[in-house]
Amino acid sequence: MSLAALSMVGMLMQTQIVAPLPRVPLPIPAASAVVASANQQRKRAGQLTGRLLTVSLDVVSARWKPEGETDPEVPAFAFAEHGQSPTVPGPLLRATVGTDVHITLANRTDSALVIGGLRAGTNGDRDTIQLAAGASRELRFRLTATGTYAYWGAFAGTTAEDRLWLDSQLNGAIVVDAPGARTDDYIFLISEWFFDQSDRRQAWEIATVINGKGFPYTERLTLAQGDSVRFRVINMTGIKHPMHLHGFYYRIEERSAVRVPPGQRALSNTDLVPTFATEVLSFVPTTPGNWLFHCHFAFHVNDVVSLVGAPRDSASMHTPAMMSHDGQGSRAAEHDMRGLVIPIQVTPAPSYRAPIMANARTIRLHVQDEPHALPGAVSAYGFVEQKGDSIPKPHTVRIPGPVLELTRGQPVRIVVKNQLAEPTSVHWHGLEIESFPDGVPHWSGLGSRVYTQIAPRDSFVAEFVPPRAGTFPYHSHFNDRLQMLSGMYGALIVVDRPRDLVHDHLIVVGGGGAAVEAKRETPFALVNGRESPSPLRLTVGETHRLRIVSIHPDWAVRFTLRNDLVTARWRAIAKDGADLPRALATFRPAHVVMGPGETADFEFTPTTPGRWRLDVASEGPGWQIPLAVIVEAKARVQKR
Repeated sequence: MSLAALSMVGMLMQTQIVAPLPRVPLPIPAASAVVASANQQRKRAGQLTGRLLTVSLDVVSARWKPEGETDPEVPAFAFAEHGQSPTVPGPLLRATVGTDVHITLANRTDSALVIGGLRAGTNGDRDTIQLAAGASRELRFRLTATGTYAYWGAFAGTTAEDRLWLDSQLNGAIVVDAPGARTDDYIFLISEWFFDQSDRRQAWEIATVINGKGFPYTERLTLAQGDSVRFRVINMTGIKHPMHLHGFYYRIEERSAVRVPPGQRALSNTDLVPTFATEVLSFVPTTPGNWLFHCHFAFHVNDVVSLVGAPRDSASMHTPAMMSHDGQGSRAAEHDMRGLVIPIQVTPAPSYRAPIMANARTIRLHVQDEPHALPGAVSAYGFVEQKGDSIPKPHTVRIPGPVLELTRGQPVRIVVKNQLAEPTSVHWHGLEIESFPDGVPHWSGLGSRVYTQIAPRDSFVAEFVPPRAGTFPYHSHFNDRLQMLSGMYGALIVVDRPRDLVHDHLIVVGGGGAAVEAKRETPFALVNGRESPSPLRLTVGETHRLRIVSIHPDWAVRFTLRNDLVTARWRAIAKDGADLPRALATFRPAHVVMGPGETADFEFTPTTPGRWRLDVASEGPGWQIPLAVIVEAKARVQKR
């Protein structure tokens, strides 16, 4: 299967409320600019002689293709080893702790620059140098602390946070290893190229990339089942990224060059990587097949972050090749998976055997629409569970979808019937299952057995054995943003015994309306399917479990349990469906920020009657929905 075949294409049946604006003409690189190549960060830059690493770096004007070789080329400044072609990201600086470093840095652009981060392990606010156009500087320092770091450049007078397009790719990784440490890890540096015009009535062009390329042109990894793997993730953008690994849990070993003690390394399958931060995570790919590692903001993995289709200059803006079916110059009629995605293929071990699905329980889910049910009179999309032989009423949905309560270790067959007029797919987020039912069209599977999307009026059977009790989401994985914003999401809870619904409470936060604009976060959200959700009712002196599912595709979400005077305290017990280690299962202020795809379980024991609220709000300006929490006195038992 070719890499291009991984893209997922389907007709959109509804669009954002505001029609897409004309795409902005792309700037053209200077004729003298040098071609920059993608850097997969396998080779150390410079010359290592004993305990001395000597590196000569130039900053040059480059011509850069963030996607395929026939796709748009844009201008960008880039780092290059002296005498070699520039790369995006810049050359990898890697050596053992205690190594002395001698860097010669030359600015071969026509702009004054500030360069930061080269002295790994020092104070980042003070670790900057000014470099006039045409100037050179030398730096000498010693690598004194192990960890994963990054260096960067920007226009003089600005910071890394201010970069948009021309200086946005001035980034590079620095890895300081402990003596004898493994160096066969994968380094993924996230960056974005963002071109805006002062006329805010126009759209802007943006590309989000990993190691200089956006999917489907990112590196494809081939791993062996059972081998340990380490990823170093470097976020050099001003946006957090919830990085989700399909099929497996990972443990975070390091955050921004600070080692996480082994007893505090929780299992995660989705983690919100902060801006200008680094993380080191490790995992063991225990199940063979095709998987993904990707950002879980839906607009970071669709064609919104692609330059494909953008006009090369103002003269090409209205040529037929640039026009879509709606005449708006957009690609609204198609959907491609793009941006921050790393495809992973895990080869099977000789001992691999597929799980046995005998005596599987059957659940039937219908994917349906309900016309004019959401703001802007757009259709809601959602799931309806079929009970027995009774077919659900057409054109009705439930948001969120029905809670799927499964039993750990019990095989299940989920029959998904697509009643929409467009294709769809369902991803069982975070579950350690086989690849084929994982839900990524034209990718999930093993060998020649590859899953495809669910066509209109067609069905798909997802068979798996849930191995772990916990709280998980399920959601669309086709036209992800549109379908999830329209209501295609729900909670899946795996249990060892039936839940006590008096003390076990579920809070699901997701989309509640189509995007107002293609490249801006939607202002709509729902908590348990409502803008004014029904209150939770708790009892004084009794311990209640709060299961929180954050699955809004556009937003990181803040959750705070409080009254008008104080913030409550709760005990964290699980993340992403996995129990927390004892060192992390602690009482703490009842506040958490979660990205799309993350789940968290907390225990709360109220001590007095009264009214609390769980404030649920987008992390940035957008929306806020209070969920009332009513604490009642324990009923007295009358003596006879």
